[in-house]
Amino acid sequence: MAIKVVVVNNAVARLLMRIFRHFDTIPQAVSIDHYRFYIISNILYTLAWGIHAVWLVAFFCLGIYMLMWIQLASILSHAIAIAINRKGHHGAAMIIGIAEIITYQVVSVYLLGWNSGFQYFIIAISLFPFLKHDTSWPIKGLLSLTCVVSYLFLEIHVKNQPPVFTLGQVAQNGFNYTNIVICFMFMATWGFFLTFAVQKTEGIILERNKALYLAEKAAEQAELQRQLEVKERDAEIYRLRNVELKHSVDEIASRNLVIEEEKRKSEDLLLNILPEETARELLSQGVTKSRKYDMVTVMFIDFVGFTQVAETLRAEDLVLNVEKYFRAFDDITLKYGVEKIKTIGDAYMCAGGLPAANSTNPTDVLSAALEMINYMKKDPQQLFRIRIGINTGPVIAGVVGKHKFQYDIWGDAVNVAPRMEQNSLPGRINISGTTYEYVKDIYDCEYRGKIEVKHKGEMEMYFVNGSTPHKTNA
Repeated sequence: MAIKVVVVNNAVARLLMRIFRHFDTIPQAVSIDHYRFYIISNILYTLAWGIHAVWLVAFFCLGIYMLMWIQLASILSHAIAIAINRKGHHGAAMIIGIAEIITYQVVSVYLLGWNSGFQYFIIAISLFPFLKHDTSWPIKGLLSLTCVVSYLFLEIHVKNQPPVFTLGQVAQNGFNYTNIVICFMFMATWGFFLTFAVQKTEGIILERNKALYLAEKAAEQAELQRQLEVKERDAEIYRLRNVELKHSVDEIASRNLVIEEEKRKSEDLLLNILPEETARELLSQGVTKSRKYDMVTVMFIDFVGFTQVAETLRAEDLVLNVEKYFRAFDDITLKYGVEKIKTIGDAYMCAGGLPAANSTNPTDVLSAALEMINYMKKDPQQLFRIRIGINTGPVIAGVVGKHKFQYDIWGDAVNVAPRMEQNSLPGRINISGTTYEYVKDIYDCEYRGKIEVKHKGEMEMYFVNGSTPHKTNA
């Protein structure tokens, strides 16, 4: 007896497993974007042939053999639809399924009468075409229109006609109520499995995206590791050939420390070349965006008689002296928050008011300029004298080039500053009228009048004699 129970249980388990796989397993022919529709349509076709199987028994019992044979044709149609659906031909399967349902309901209502309730399935199936997202709208509209026309045909021409087969009141009510309940159950089940299919599909998509993401990250890590190994091999190939295998782990760790140190040095070097804000942006994003500043004060410094002095010095001594002065200028600009832009031969260019905008940059730059003048006056060698030109106005600032990055500024305000320097005198600071308006209450300025400037016409210029004590204290 126990053996029979085990056999029965195994048979039931296998049947349940087949049913589960029928709904849960997605064939390889079904693409991921059709998962939801495949599950929903598979449920529909399975429910349809199951209902037809029940009707086959019912009509056999009622002795209506014509409808019994029609059930066999319907079951075959839905079996074909399921087979086609599993091969990925969802549109063709949908058309076969809808055509069978509409045809069967029209025939059933014609043979059994309006009160048998088979016409309700036409309403239930009319929304089915819209569940397939990639079916063209004309086809969707045509299938739905077919449902509407079929129902109206039954309503207008068949509803009031006597049926071919007359059912008893009990059988007629049984079909009518059963069909209504089945339609509602069908819609409820459809909604339930739609939710299930959506969740399952999203789960599958999430898992595939996760797997794809992990694969991409692994590929990126592998590529980075490959590049690191190539660099390490090129730099350390001779030493690696002479290191024993047992020390390889320690050597790799040591090289990683070296690489980190080199990376830090590279970052420090970049921070030394570019403004900190720009350097950080370049390190984090790989690119920087140019920015517009409405008020920046630009200063040009030039050594007077540099060519003549250079002819009397050795090249090494000349470079050492210029480096000494430029280092001093660097310290002064840092002290007053002025940004060094670049050096061009014996010219030194800096600007205030960037990369962090402020309203004090005219006075900041002028303070730095006066200290530079004093530094050169106190220089015991007195090799050079400098002249300075300053102008204030809007500029565009950013990094130019792809290699050997250089922070630079552009604009008419930048072009005017060297003109101020060219029209200055040794040991003097020449400022434009624009800059004068910002510093006139703080510094003692000497009006020079309007002076002709190349490509600019006449421009007002002022010599700065120093700070004005009573104004500064105020």
